[in-house]
Amino acid sequence: MRRGLVLMMVLVTAAAAQEERAIGNFAGVGNRSMAMGGAYVGVADDFTAVFWNPAGLAQIRQRELYVSLNRHSFENDASVGGVSATAQVKNTQFGSLGFVLPWPVARGSFVLAAGINRVSDFDWGLEVRGRLDSLDIEDRFRHEGNLTTTSLAAAVDVSPSVSMGLAINIVSGEDEVSNEFISVDSDDYFFERRFVDREQFNDDYERAFTATLGAMVRAPRDNPRLRLGLAVTTGATHEISYTYLAPPDTAFSIVELDDGSVFTAASEKTRGQYKLSLPLSLGIGGSYRPLPQLLLAVGLRATEWSQTEYTDTDAAQLRTNADFERQYDDVIRWHLGAEYQLPQVGVDLRAGMYSDPLPFIGPRDPERAVDEQTNPLVSAVQDRTYLTAGVGLFLEETVRCDLTFIRGSYEQVEGAGASRLREEATLQRVLLGVSYRF
Repeated sequence: MRRGLVLMMVLVTAAAAQEERAIGNFAGVGNRSMAMGGAYVGVADDFTAVFWNPAGLAQIRQRELYVSLNRHSFENDASVGGVSATAQVKNTQFGSLGFVLPWPVARGSFVLAAGINRVSDFDWGLEVRGRLDSLDIEDRFRHEGNLTTTSLAAAVDVSPSVSMGLAINIVSGEDEVSNEFISVDSDDYFFERRFVDREQFNDDYERAFTATLGAMVRAPRDNPRLRLGLAVTTGATHEISYTYLAPPDTAFSIVELDDGSVFTAASEKTRGQYKLSLPLSLGIGGSYRPLPQLLLAVGLRATEWSQTEYTDTDAAQLRTNADFERQYDDVIRWHLGAEYQLPQVGVDLRAGMYSDPLPFIGPRDPERAVDEQTNPLVSAVQDRTYLTAGVGLFLEETVRCDLTFIRGSYEQVEGAGASRLREEATLQRVLLGVSYRF
């Protein structure tokens, strides 16, 4: 009775349980880089080069201390059968903290860097409403979490115009998942007035190692007009430990009767773990300065998400049921950006845009044939696309304060007829950072 009574659509439950949040949820790294649309593989001349392209660190001539904070807002307007509902998730989180140290050498450049960057954002929400027989249905799904990368990097000039860099990264994070299914007997058909079912996953992404190898060509070496960059990042193999909390299948979390009596069922705890191996990613980019005060940049990053694998099984059989080759697309992100300097007032103006296609294409149940009603594909009406803008203010030539705005959206449809789920999501980020060079 429990799930059969509460759930209006099987696909909505699967939406919360099956998609791997470590896949395709790029958070954006760095104020200046994201204000330029993430077109930074061919720029990479501050601390965030440890993420974008470690070879770019070789351009830095002064010690640098870098810190940033991010404000994230996700809003999802979803509709099923003509009934709409809105879910929101908002958080203020740490963005980056790092230090860059140029090491004195007789010729060329040798630079060390260390720090932390928040690289993936799991924040997401979905709320659907509808009616099943005499019951008004409201189902809510929510993710909150992230992945962060702790990096130690080095870069060196191997020739007057070519630099190489390497970053060793430790990736870890967490994801808190809460699902709530509410049914209200508005027609007074049952003795019960309200049924509430709650479940929760707490996922712990334990430490995994990756490496980023970068190369950059600059012409000329100092104050280059043209830069070309390449960066390859190996995929992490995460051991994910989770705790699942939910009442027994024969009981609801809360049942309210017509006479005001309330019955509750304690949640049972299930623990499990499994391993998730992610594929490597390849980034290329370039930048060109047609005028001394104008910088233009482009970039591409490719990831074969379909090559993701489970390398261990989940004994509790609550996870590891995805078929990545069938359910996920390979993704190429493109990035465009520009920066215009106003040296007379110490201000940099930046703008850009980038795409981040949704990798999950369905169906929800990989063991069954595609069916528009019960096991549909996911159709992207509009893939995730972001517009970015920002400003940098220099204070006494040693301190730079950066403010960045990012706004994106996507729209997707799943299913057909009365069970058709349509999501129109808006994502906004505000990034505030300070860098000090001395």
